[in-house]
Order: sequence, then C-alpha cells, then structure tokens
Amino acid sequence: MSETLPSWRDGAVRRPANTMRTIVSIALVALVSISVAFAADDLKAFPPAEEGMTRHVISLPKQQDESAFKVELIIGKTVKTDARNSYFFGGTLETETIPGWGFDRYILRKLGPMAGTLIAVDPDAPQVERFISIGGEARLLRYNSRLPLVVYVPAGVEVRHRLWRAEPTGHFVQKLTLPTGQTAVIAEGDFEARSIGSYSVRIYSTQRAQPDDDTTFFSSGVIRARDGTVENVFLAELGNDGPPSLVVAIRSAGSGGYLSADAFTIGKNTVVLRASVSGLAANADPVVALKSSLQGPNQK
Repeated sequence: MSETLPSWRDGAVRRPANTMRTIVSIALVALVSISVAFAADDLKAFPPAEEGMTRHVISLPKQQDESAFKVELIIGKTVKTDARNSYFFGGTLETETIPGWGFDRYILRKLGPMAGTLIAVDPDAPQVERFISIGGEARLLRYNSRLPLVVYVPAGVEVRHRLWRAEPTGHFVQKLTLPTGQTAVIAEGDFEARSIGSYSVRIYSTQRAQPDDDTTFFSSGVIRARDGTVENVFLAELGNDGPPSLVVAIRSAGSGGYLSADAFTIGKNTVVLRASVSGLAANADPVVALKSSLQGPNQK
C-alpha cells in the first residue's frame, strides 16, 4: 500500500538548506509505503522484534540500474498538532550488521520527545493530524531489490520510505570486468565541472557476490586529479610480462585537446599507479607513450 508524495513540501519532512544543495541533482521518483510481506526464507537473518518493538519489512522493486537509486527511511508518528509550526521527533537510527550473515538492519530503540518552532497560532484553531518524522539529515541507503530492507522501531512508530533516482549529469562512468574476475568502476567526481576535477578507480571483489551484484564488496581504490574529461578506459599490455594494466585516458578542455593517461596495476586489494603521461598530442597513442615512460629512467 503506498501513496505518492508530490514534493518536499510535506511538513513532516524538512531538511537543512545545505542538505538540499547536496541532493539538488537527484529527482524524487516515488512514494511513501508501509511494511509489506516478504518471503520467509529472506527473513532468516532478521529475527522477530523484541517485546515493545515492531519489525517493518520493505520490499523494493527491481530496477534496471539499481546503482542510480537510493532509499530514504522516514520514521515518525502521526499526531495532532497545529497546522502552522514545524515539528520533529528526537531519535537515532542505528545500523547493525547481523553476525554470520553480513546483512544490515536498522534499529530505532527509542522515539525521543517532539520539538518544533514557536510560531504563535490561534488558540481556537482546530488541530490537524500530521505525520512528524525524526529530525536531522536525510538518511540515504543503498538500493538493493534482492534483499529486504528491515527496520525495528518501538510499537506505534511508523516507517515510511522514499525512493530517489540520480539524474544523468553527463559525467563519465564506466564499469569493467577484469581478467581476475574483479569489477572496476571508473568515474568522474560527482558535482564537479566536466573540464577539471577528479576521477576515481574503485575495485570490487566478486567472490561472494550474487549474480548481477558485482559492486557490493569494495576491495580498494584511488582518487586522481584530472585536467580535462575522462575519454576512455581500457586494459592494455604495457610489457614486463605482467597482467594488463588499467588505462585511463583524459582529454584536456580547450582548443588543444591534449591527451594524458594514467596506467594502474590492479592487485587483489590494491590499486597502484604504474605510469602517467601528459601533454600528448591530440592524436597520440596513449599506450605507446605509457610504454615509453616505463622504459625510461623514471620507470615505476
């Protein structure tokens, strides 16, 4: 059972201005929802609620690209208040990893007192029923339709959620499967200019991953400055009979369109910069330049 929220203007959910700026490139795509039934086998890791608590189970619909989605938990209570002031409850939502399973569950052990603004109101005005949520920063969780989202709260407390979807920003992002079976994700930094900023190389282990879930178990990564936009990512043999290197090619902004490239050696839990070249001609071959760099006195 669900209903669509039209916007953030719902008085039950208010966030500081800096939070809103942080998520300005994210579009609200759906909903408020109550708990739903989930297959019993999927709940073995999540014990029944203790006395005085309630277990809420949220089932997320499968999405084509779940990395573009986030889930926000909205926890609170429906109470009668005036219609003018803004209110919030105290309380801390804890994350607990279940031993032996590795799954997370979320626990609100106590709903704190309600506080709010002190705008004068007509004492004769009728009170209205409003959903008042816990105050503080929005809590955005990873979207995973393969597992239930399980929340434990005191009896009488409501659990709702919103889904958020990242809008395309034009920033480069690419995923590669390495010869070792690991997954590499190379991406320009969020909220940065396209022409300058940073990029990251993140490596994920797939040994324990479920099918189609190859970016859960992070192993290692690096962040590098970039003067330009990431143009291409590929694997290349750079000599020395080692494994192929991960090459990131960057095209500078402006009239020259100069090329630069970084080469990385990927280990089980390491990402090591092997060679770096810059200021290449626009039509240069980055692999040739990287090989030449490795053969010189500054071999890495």
